[in-house]
Amino acid sequence: MLSQEMGRAGASLLDQATLLVPVPMYRGKLWRRRYNQAALLTRGLARHSKVPVLMDGLERRRATRPLARLSPKERYAEIADTIVVRTGREKRIAGQAVLLVDDVLTTGATASVCTDALLKAGALSVDILVAARTGRGDERDVPYPEE
Repeated sequence: MLSQEMGRAGASLLDQATLLVPVPMYRGKLWRRRYNQAALLTRGLARHSKVPVLMDGLERRRATRPLARLSPKERYAEIADTIVVRTGREKRIAGQAVLLVDDVLTTGATASVCTDALLKAGALSVDILVAARTGRGDERDVPYPEE
């Protein structure tokens, strides 16, 4: 049901997308939890929209500490360089209009790292569709550290 609502809210993004990619979960956490909520939402969106999915396009190279209580700057520092395009998936991503799917967006640090990886792999564009947007309202939309 949630993926149907996301499909309605993100209809214009889905119309432009040529590939859906979920935000990855670190394999240890995935093994313990037994599911990746972003992947489940992505499957539902694909079922309703008929946009192809690359479920394993991205991977987390290492576990990160929980991001929920970190500042935007700390979140970005924690997640920087942890998400990469999975080896061998570059050809599927190159030239695609990617729609990155996640359950919750807080500061955008994870989405930024995923977007960077997808663009480096040759994606034409990356849009983001999430089930919920949260935050205190004082976070920056682009969570790169201050220079």
